[in-house]
Amino acid sequence: MCGIAGLILNDPSTPPGEILDTLQRALSHRGPDGAKRYVGPGIALVHTRLSIIDLETGDQPLYGPNGILLVANGEIYNYIELKQNFAHEKFATSSDCELPLMTYAKQGADFARSLRGMYAIALADPSARALYLARDPFGIKPLYYAASARAFLFASEPQAILRTGFVSRGISAKVATELLQLQFTTGTGTIFAGIHRVAPGETISLRQGRVADRRRIAALPDAHPL
Repeated sequence: MCGIAGLILNDPSTPPGEILDTLQRALSHRGPDGAKRYVGPGIALVHTRLSIIDLETGDQPLYGPNGILLVANGEIYNYIELKQNFAHEKFATSSDCELPLMTYAKQGADFARSLRGMYAIALADPSARALYLARDPFGIKPLYYAASARAFLFASEPQAILRTGFVSRGISAKVATELLQLQFTTGTGTIFAGIHRVAPGETISLRQGRVADRRRIAALPDAHPL
């Protein structure tokens, strides 16, 4: 279990360091083995690491071709098989989470379609001022976000977003009622007003702090009668 967080602004200013510090502290329990971040014009990523694979060189953010980078929570089960498709590439680490960088370089916003595993990924393309948030089709790994007129902020846990003061603390009455009735919530809403979850299998594309595209991978193939 690792922690990921970050934000993308609608202008190229430097993301506030105090927000990144707050996110890192709030997610430190998810990644006791280290914490690092990337800060660029209008984009920032934060990672707190629980080391499992590639203990020596697997610290995140991980960097790929043309300056792209990512932070991830989870495991890519088919990373060894995927490496065979990129035999000409030079890998900087032995991390399973380096492979989404390669699939993005080849497939763009559809990079998650080649992945098999449980994951929450934030992949940044600074040259395009773009950010992609992707979650595994079964929704095993969590990922939450909040948006304002100026920025889009995300984190592995709602409490990390709340601690930044990015959204006011309030309860969504509709979702709270659903929680009381079902003992769980459906859809992308949460009981915290203004905080949403990335849907299972969803990849959200952001440009300059705003949602530009959403696409979804089904957890199971379409059923066909025999």
